[in-house]
Amino acid sequence: MNLPEKKLQESQQERYRETEAFLKTIAEQYGGTGILDMAAIEEGLLCALMRDGCKLLEMFFHQHVPECAQQRKTGERHYRKRHLQVHSVLGRFSLWRDYFHDGKQGRAPLDEQLGLKDGITPGLQRLMSRAGAMSGSFELASDDIKSYSRLDVPGRSIQRMAAVIGPSIQSWMQNRNPIKPKLAPAVMYVSYDGTQVPTTKSETEGRKGKGPDGKSKGREVKLGCVFTQLRTVQGEHPDRDPDSTTYVASFDESVDFGGLIRQEARLRGMAYVKKVVVLGDGAPWIWEVARVNFPDAIWILDLYHAFEHVNDMAALIYPNESADTGHAKKWRKWLKADKIDKLIKEVAGLAEDHSCKKDEILKALNYFIKNRNRMLYASFRKAGYFVGSGVVEAGCKTVIGKRAKQSGMFWHVQGAHNILSTRCAVLGHLFDDYWKQRKTA
Repeated sequence: MNLPEKKLQESQQERYRETEAFLKTIAEQYGGTGILDMAAIEEGLLCALMRDGCKLLEMFFHQHVPECAQQRKTGERHYRKRHLQVHSVLGRFSLWRDYFHDGKQGRAPLDEQLGLKDGITPGLQRLMSRAGAMSGSFELASDDIKSYSRLDVPGRSIQRMAAVIGPSIQSWMQNRNPIKPKLAPAVMYVSYDGTQVPTTKSETEGRKGKGPDGKSKGREVKLGCVFTQLRTVQGEHPDRDPDSTTYVASFDESVDFGGLIRQEARLRGMAYVKKVVVLGDGAPWIWEVARVNFPDAIWILDLYHAFEHVNDMAALIYPNESADTGHAKKWRKWLKADKIDKLIKEVAGLAEDHSCKKDEILKALNYFIKNRNRMLYASFRKAGYFVGSGVVEAGCKTVIGKRAKQSGMFWHVQGAHNILSTRCAVLGHLFDDYWKQRKTA
C-alpha cells in the first residue's frame, strides 16, 4: 500500500474522530458534574470540526480527482501523486496530485483549477488579504486571524499575500464593469486630496521635502473619492447616499491620478447623473485635474479651507483681533452670503492703507480672486450641494492614515500601494465583488 492510500485509509477510519471524542468528553464531564461551560463547548467543538473537516477534504480529493496524465506537454516529466500541504480556512490538509516539470519550472493542473497560491486556498487568501489591509499591521493581522478563525498564519505570509492580491485588486477596480444605475442620482461628487506616507530612504532619495534639512521623509499618496446624492431639495441640507462612497489611492503624479479618478467616476455611472460636482481645497493641482478631467462639472472650494484663509488674512492686517470677532467674523459671513466681491474690494483698499504689508496682503487676497467662482457658497447651498470636502479628508485618515501612517512604519511605495488598494476595495464595498469575479474566472 502506497503512502497516499495508507493516509486515505487512516482518514476514513478516523474521519469524525475529533468531533466524536470531544462530544464524548463533554458528555462525561456533564454526567460527572452536572455543569456545562458553553464557551468551552463552542471553542472545542469548532476546533474539532475543523480538524475533521480537513480529513474529509483529503478523502474527497483522493476519491474524486482523476489523474491528468493526458495534460502532459512535450518535454515535461510527469510525477504522479506529488504531495502538497494545503492551507485552508479549516486548517491544513494533504493533497496528492499530478505534477509536471519541464526542467525549468513546474505546474500542477489541480492547483490551478482550485485557485491555490503557494498552497493557500482562495478562502484563506481572501481572509489574509482583508486582515492584512484592515488590521493595524501584518503582525496584528496574524493575531486577528488566529482570534477569529483559530488559524496560525504568520505575519510574513500575510505580507506576501498582500503583494499578490493587491495589484490584482487594483487592476480589477480600474477595469471592472461600469454601473448603469436604475435611478440616476441627482448629483455625483468627485473629491480628492493628498497626504504623505512615511517611506524608506530609498523611496525618497533625491526628493525635496519640508523638513529642516530640505529632504523628504515620505511620499505623497493621492486619495480620491466618488459619492452620490439621489435628490436635491432647495433649502434643505444635502444627504449623501448610504454606502455610495468608493475610493482610489495612488502615488502617481497629479496628471496620471486625474485619469484614475475620472475612470472611477465613469465606472460609477458619471454619464447618467444630472450634475457632477468637484470638491477640493485651494491647491492648484486640484483644479488643474478638474480642468482636464471634469471641465463641465461644478467646482466648489471647501468652505472650511476658505475660512482658514479668511482668518489668516485678517490676522495679517489686524494682528490683535481674535478670529472669532472683528473683521475675520465679518468676512466669513460675507463669504457665506456670496459677497466675495465685497470682501475683495474691501481688502484691496486695506492693502493700500498698509503699505508695509501691501505685498503680503495682496498675495493673500489673490487666493480669493483666483477662486472667486468656486466660493459662491450661498448659491451652492441654495442649489442643494455640499460645500465641504470632509468626505475625502476623513478618507485620508481612515483609508490611509489608520494603516499606513502608524508610528514606526516606513513603506516601500509598491507595498503601501498594495495595502491601500485593498483598503479602498473594502471601505468602498467592492471587496466582495472582486472575489466573486475571481471565482467566476
